[in-house]
Amino acid sequence: MNRKILVCYKSVTGFTKQYAEMIANEINGTLMDLKNVTAETISQYDIVVFGGRFFAGGVDGLKKAKELAAKGNVKNFVVFATGATPNTAEKTIQEAWKNNFTTDELRRIPHFYMQGGLCYEKMPLPEKLMMKAFAAVMKRKIKNQNEQTEEDKEFVRAISNSYDISSKVYIEPLVSFLKTEYFR
Repeated sequence: MNRKILVCYKSVTGFTKQYAEMIANEINGTLMDLKNVTAETISQYDIVVFGGRFFAGGVDGLKKAKELAAKGNVKNFVVFATGATPNTAEKTIQEAWKNNFTTDELRRIPHFYMQGGLCYEKMPLPEKLMMKAFAAVMKRKIKNQNEQTEEDKEFVRAISNSYDISSKVYIEPLVSFLKTEYFR
């Protein structure tokens, strides 16, 4: 079955766009920045994959993407988020998903996380200052703890400097899901 797939994204520092491009290439989908997507556009696709970054407890652009999907009567909606949180921080990632979806949406909307990195150089100044302040607070916090967990140490390392560990490997669960669920 040949299904029309839209991969749309909201990207600030480039990680989400990079993953959206990889996914679109892998599944032969149409790639589009969320700012260019309308309800009419989205309604022309059988499957819509949306990507945004985890930031300050939210997924950038998710509210707009969900609204467009509802208006466009999208039946197959899949979400991915990117961020600096290590993939191994499963509890943190699950909590972030709970902040972005209702209980029903968590069950109904397939969602995936892809660690990408952090790019202070491309970050808007207010976000850069907030992240640097947060990193400093977290460093002090774990320094003052009697027992420092590896997860805490890894988290502080992950938010202290710019880095890029994005990899095609991180799209595999989403791509495999799409191929298994929608390309039978």
